[in-house]
Amino acid sequence: MKSNTFKLRFLAKKVQLVALCFFISQLAFSKEIYVSVVGNDSNEGSINQPFASINRAVSEAKKVIGKEAVTIWMNEGTYHISETLLLDASFSGTAQYPFTISAVPGAKVTIKGSKVLDGLLWKEFKDGVYVAQVPKGLEFDQIFVNNQRQVRARFPNYDYQNPLRGGNGYLKVTGGTDRRFDEWFSYNPNTFTQKEWSQPETGIVHAFQSHNWGNMQYRVKSIDRKNNKVFLGEGGWQLQRKFGIGGTGEKASWFYIENIFEELDVPGEWFLDTEHNLLYYYPAAGVNLQESIIEVPLLKDLIQLKGTSQNPVKHITIKGINFTHSTLTFMEDYEPVARGDWAIHRGGAVFMEGAENCNIEDCNFEYLGGNGVFMCSYNRNNVVRNCRFVHTGESAVCFVGSPSAVRFYQTWDDWEIKGKDWDDMRKNMDLKPGPKSPDYPKNCVVENSIMHDFGDFGKQVAGVYISMSHKIRVSHNTIYNCPRAGICINDGTWGGHIIENCDIWETVRETGEHGPFNSWGRERQWRFGSGSDEHFLREYTKLDAIDVTILRNNRIANFRKSVSAGNWTIDLDDGSSNYEIYNNLNLGSTIKLRDGMYRKVYNNITVSAVPLGWHVWPKKSFDEVHHNIFVISGAVPGKTKPTEQFIRAIRLPSDVSWSNNYDYNLYWNVNEPNNPKIAENKSMAEWQAQGYDQNAVVAKPLFKNPEKGDYSVQENSPALKLGFKNFPMNEFGHQMTRIVPYGGKFSNNVEVELKADKRMESGGSLHFTVDGSEPTIHSPVYEAPFILKKSTVLKAKTFDADGNPIGFTQKAIFRKVDQVEHPSWFQTLLDGKYNQRVTAVEKKAAVEEIYGAIMVDIADDPDLIDASGGYNYGCFIKAIDPQKGLALIQSGLSKEWVIQAVNDEKVENISDLKKLLNKYRGKQIHITAVRNYLTKQFTITTTKNE
Repeated sequence: MKSNTFKLRFLAKKVQLVALCFFISQLAFSKEIYVSVVGNDSNEGSINQPFASINRAVSEAKKVIGKEAVTIWMNEGTYHISETLLLDASFSGTAQYPFTISAVPGAKVTIKGSKVLDGLLWKEFKDGVYVAQVPKGLEFDQIFVNNQRQVRARFPNYDYQNPLRGGNGYLKVTGGTDRRFDEWFSYNPNTFTQKEWSQPETGIVHAFQSHNWGNMQYRVKSIDRKNNKVFLGEGGWQLQRKFGIGGTGEKASWFYIENIFEELDVPGEWFLDTEHNLLYYYPAAGVNLQESIIEVPLLKDLIQLKGTSQNPVKHITIKGINFTHSTLTFMEDYEPVARGDWAIHRGGAVFMEGAENCNIEDCNFEYLGGNGVFMCSYNRNNVVRNCRFVHTGESAVCFVGSPSAVRFYQTWDDWEIKGKDWDDMRKNMDLKPGPKSPDYPKNCVVENSIMHDFGDFGKQVAGVYISMSHKIRVSHNTIYNCPRAGICINDGTWGGHIIENCDIWETVRETGEHGPFNSWGRERQWRFGSGSDEHFLREYTKLDAIDVTILRNNRIANFRKSVSAGNWTIDLDDGSSNYEIYNNLNLGSTIKLRDGMYRKVYNNITVSAVPLGWHVWPKKSFDEVHHNIFVISGAVPGKTKPTEQFIRAIRLPSDVSWSNNYDYNLYWNVNEPNNPKIAENKSMAEWQAQGYDQNAVVAKPLFKNPEKGDYSVQENSPALKLGFKNFPMNEFGHQMTRIVPYGGKFSNNVEVELKADKRMESGGSLHFTVDGSEPTIHSPVYEAPFILKKSTVLKAKTFDADGNPIGFTQKAIFRKVDQVEHPSWFQTLLDGKYNQRVTAVEKKAAVEEIYGAIMVDIADDPDLIDASGGYNYGCFIKAIDPQKGLALIQSGLSKEWVIQAVNDEKVENISDLKKLLNKYRGKQIHITAVRNYLTKQFTITTTKNE
């Protein structure tokens, strides 16, 4: 026994000695290279003789990369690069000897893809505008003055108070071709600029699509003042779908036009005359042009990590860098991406293709012209962590595979623009499961990051975008203030993603018919979206969605008026299949499931005035909905009538059960606690008689403290007896420095809690300021929650034991007001009853029987718009009487078609339809109707007495 003990001790000592020797050997074979803004590229690159440029340092590092660990240390300062830094496979490190480019701890290092315009000789032009000669051939699309992005001359002028769609910086068109690629649109001469444009062809139109799914940019071809039209040149490729610029009234596209010399008329605007190499600028008050720093972006991608699947670039880490000043991308090449609604530009400030085991850490991406980080085609085991993305022109982080990896690839452009027949394309379709090549991102991660106020130019954007990828993990991210989705999964290839512990709010601010989390799944199983056996081939579902995608432990909230369709918190659209959704807190809206299969929804909480959106499920969906807490509270924004029902089922099968596991849910309607309706005109008893929720209860969930954001239930909650399980309410979003609550309005006072960066170790400290200044190690130390009694700009930052900052400064703005106005759902929940607070007249969808059919004005029913394929005008046929509607039935029309034209004359609503039927009374007419992305013509003969 003693002998064995001795042997074990000897072996342990030997292991420790070997480990020590290995550590020493690692130090011996580790190279450090230094860069400084006061260095010199003829130096040796040591700490005392640093290089001046990152290019020189990279060149030196290449001599030993892969043979020893190499770190390029960048000292504090701003580094302008004149060409994209390309790191190919020859720069690969190894797991043992990685290659790192990092800021020196505590140093603020900025890499800019811009050029400083030194020595400009400014001369006064007129009316506050100055002009200077710039180098010949120098073209740029942005300028930064003292690090502030300026506005290219435009009409209408930029609205600094509300720069979003609908603000004073946009106008509405009065008409247009409304089809990509658009040829023209018309404008109201009473609101359009009265300035004469000498060179309108320099202009670029930024216009929202008529269906408001995103925006497009076109070059101006010419302007017709007589007919109030703007004719368009190249552009329109920035998104998919056939709809373009057009519409009238509330449905009209919003637009502005930039890069017009004559519109240079307010401070902060600029214009570049490329013909004469002249820069015109209208400085704001107090800006001294002789002392100002003028910078112009010249690079699209700042760093590229670029290899191939056969020869990837490996084991590179980029850490602690601020990336800024890249060129705009919206007039670059865009590619339609599968059958999601997106088109995308493959580029980013950090662009990765053919990369393995590479990390982007603690980096800040700000004021970029395009995307932040873009992982294109083959990528494996890469990580983006502890980063911040703000004011990017497009999306924050994108994972996009190659179409060549998809066994059967279609786009909307194939059908709607190029005129290809989707069914013809399906002939001899490859029916093998999974990808056919390795050219896609897999096992990559984006975690513990902040993404907000992105999408400055492109509006079909996301904080995290995933397409043609496999097993992407999105964890502990905070995403807010964006024009469209927080997270978007563009297609069902190939699933296996995990979306967890994210905090998402204030999304879908400028677009509609979408959700903070959105997905599509229009792969081989999906033909057109009716959920029927003809259109949904269930046996193909897992050919592409080969692994389950998990959404768990996320908080997704909507605290404002919706743009359309309720802004579903979790929006599983067309064909999205093989999902597991649990432990999610949904506030202000609810979950939507549209035609798809194998979706499990359990142990979630929804509190909203918006009913659950169950739309167009296949007959055998294998969907499960159990052990959830569903709370209805308040009225849908803009309406006075409180919501009565928990579920709004649209176009679901009526002859079979929707689900074989729909049970053990808890329901509570704060508006109607005594007689709740589960669905339209359906009580709980009637609902249970159909076989659903046999063990469900209607009862108060007994939330602990919703006013403080705690929606876990008390120990005596009936939800727990049903099998619901509480999940953490304090782990949503990033885990860097946090301020709780995250700003906002208050009336009397507000208690504020600060949380240090999770990476803070012993000796570190959390500091804050209440005057809007930047926190330093000398600022007050946070020790306990405190009370604010007046409007305050609060900032907080975590520091390590050496006084170096950890992560980013967190900022929150608290505004004191006389009375805080909460959204209806939240105020009703707090009050425990509904009190009407909306004075606006509620607009209900018109419903009328015509020719034996019950018609509904679809424009006024967002749920019908969503469930019918996004058609936002026309008459939805809700039902047809078999006797009185015989003429319609014999023509081939049936319920769920949307009538949009009679004899090619547009039908906006029931009123239009009645007028046209009266106009062609007693004659044969051709009705154009749409359903599930299909357009068809039906012929009937109208009666003389209808």
